[in-house]
Amino acid sequence: MASASQAIAAGDAAALTIPAASKRSLFRVPLLILAAVCGLALSGLTVLAYTNPFLAVDASLERAAQSLNIGPFTVVFDFYREIGGPFGLVAEGVVFAIVLLLNRHSWRLLIAGAVASGWYFLIVSLVVRARPTVPDVLRVTEHPGASSYPSGHTILFLFYATILMVCLGLKFIPRRWQPLGWVIAGLFVAVGGFSRVYSGAHWPTDVLAGLLIGVGWLSFVLAIRWISDPVLERRPRQEPEPAAARAA
Repeated sequence: MASASQAIAAGDAAALTIPAASKRSLFRVPLLILAAVCGLALSGLTVLAYTNPFLAVDASLERAAQSLNIGPFTVVFDFYREIGGPFGLVAEGVVFAIVLLLNRHSWRLLIAGAVASGWYFLIVSLVVRARPTVPDVLRVTEHPGASSYPSGHTILFLFYATILMVCLGLKFIPRRWQPLGWVIAGLFVAVGGFSRVYSGAHWPTDVLAGLLIGVGWLSFVLAIRWISDPVLERRPRQEPEPAAARAA
């Protein structure tokens, strides 16, 4: 009799848990909201760039950035130019290979995240914007052929930093050091974006558009649990227990 009542109780508990599990959202709502905000901001910025290709504020900000003396950092800027341009496909392939080797469950996120480049090709074909020229800016050391808007390099920088941090950083970096990892990822993107303005390859609003595309699309992708749960919901590597605690 007792075993029968226990079975009934267990069945009731299971029945109560099933609806709770089924109510779990298919999306991470905060990330969806962030993606929507970026999309709206990008739409407004794109209309502005389409109707006003030359903005005086762009030229002022670019001249101010180029007036800074960065010394040996120009070598670093050359590296950014290569991994976002001539060797962009190679760099992307290396990132894919490393991530899949160390975290094979992230393949959905990798493929979905890479689609961000598609937004670049779509917008750059719709918005024809001339690149900076002297005397509007102080110098132009790069002369890419495509339309200036948006910055495809910046989209790739965001892709590299976010994918490496989400797929590898959250798995291998101890939890207490992960905020530092995000700071380094942010600095990587910021320096890359600045390099595009400093070289005269892009207007500041081109870089801003690249940031909005990258943040918006990656936020949308991460918001879809079917894509991101295999990466975000897996238990990260545990930190080793101190010897004193094991002895106790």
